[in-house]
Amino acid sequence: MAGTSTPIFPQSIKNGAVQIANSDASNLKTIVTPGANGARVDSLLVSSTDTTARDLQLVVTKGGVDYIIGTLSVPANTGNTNALAMINALLHANIGPFLSSDTNGNKVLFLESGSVLKARTLTTVTSARFINLFASYGDF
Repeated sequence: MAGTSTPIFPQSIKNGAVQIANSDASNLKTIVTPGANGARVDSLLVSSTDTTARDLQLVVTKGGVDYIIGTLSVPANTGNTNALAMINALLHANIGPFLSSDTNGNKVLFLESGSVLKARTLTTVTSARFINLFASYGDF
């Protein structure tokens, strides 16, 4: 792999946020669209006001093709009460072990320019309830 001897760091700190509602059914929603030089996603926080657990699927779309990168269960009311903390999807057992790690051992997801990180639920969210996703990332 061609590279540089100079470390490369994200140049523009960004946040991607999306809310999955009942009206979204199981359609994909965009969370992160990288800039011209790509991006590094450092965390992907998931919370839910739904009173039913939902399966959440993460997808990277590249060249018009959707590639599933993992599916995780989002328990009812995750991050919505003090009984259940929100989830960092990048650390989830179904996704985290397969991702790259930064120099501190934190799981990160690299996205090249032209690829897009998206999410969907596999069943429709309860009416008037939401699943929220918040990404902390940086464009190179």
